[in-house]
Amino acid sequence: MDNLIIRPAEPEDVPNLTVLKQQVWIATYATEGIRKEFSRYVLDEFTEENTGRQIGDKLKLILLAEINDHLLGCIELNYSEVCPVEAVSGPEIAVLYVLERFCGKGIGKALLDRVVIELKNAGYTNVWLTVYFKNENAIGFYKRMNFAEIGKTWFNLGENQYENKVMMLEIS
Repeated sequence: MDNLIIRPAEPEDVPNLTVLKQQVWIATYATEGIRKEFSRYVLDEFTEENTGRQIGDKLKLILLAEINDHLLGCIELNYSEVCPVEAVSGPEIAVLYVLERFCGKGIGKALLDRVVIELKNAGYTNVWLTVYFKNENAIGFYKRMNFAEIGKTWFNLGENQYENKVMMLEIS
């Protein structure tokens, strides 16, 4: 997209980034409507306090995608998370969110490409992530970006568990 800027998140981005994460999470996972466990998770997890703490965390890298000072997406790299698949190391892509209206326009790819450059320059050979097994759009995107399925894990939410695929990208 023309005029797309990818840049590190700053403290003044906290309100916009918090709202973006809330909106994308609900649009992605509340496909049958909103349930109490979804509301509780979003309101507890995606707070301005948590977002500010994540931006200041030296073990994370958060990049934003903007056009004309409008936030469209973000990617969050977590250097300290341990992969649930044994013998897989490297950082985790904890979040790759693009507002639904802007999906399919190259924003997710631009964010991912930038993270891969950062990781390659730092000497990493792979990166991994988890994705909800019913999120076919995201799984298709990651496969097009050369991620391979390497296992599965579970996301605990309230009394329920949700299956997630573990995917990995080899960085060359």
